[in-house]
Amino acid sequence: MDFFDLFRYFLILIVPGFIGALFFSIAARCRTEISIKVALIIDLLTFIIMITGLYFFKGVTTVADLLFEFTCLSFTRRYALLSIFIASTIGLITGFIRRLFFWIRR
Repeated sequence: MDFFDLFRYFLILIVPGFIGALFFSIAARCRTEISIKVALIIDLLTFIIMITGLYFFKGVTTVADLLFEFTCLSFTRRYALLSIFIASTIGLITGFIRRLFFWIRR
């Protein structure tokens, strides 16, 4: 495994959280900047959902199995697109919930 593969895996795991945090900020109308804490929380939730899905549907139980699945380029694309979709959905839902709670508080 070389540096390019590690960088690609890092981006696949981190970028969906920032996209989800962007959708959270838009839905919550809180501010235009992306909070790193929100991005990491959304990223963690997305990773847990994706690993759970891989465990039940693909039988991935170890990190070696996960790295073996990532060697297939079509799997990597599907994983990245699905994790971006899940992260943006989580961001929208939590953004609307935050806006709803502030609306109820007023």
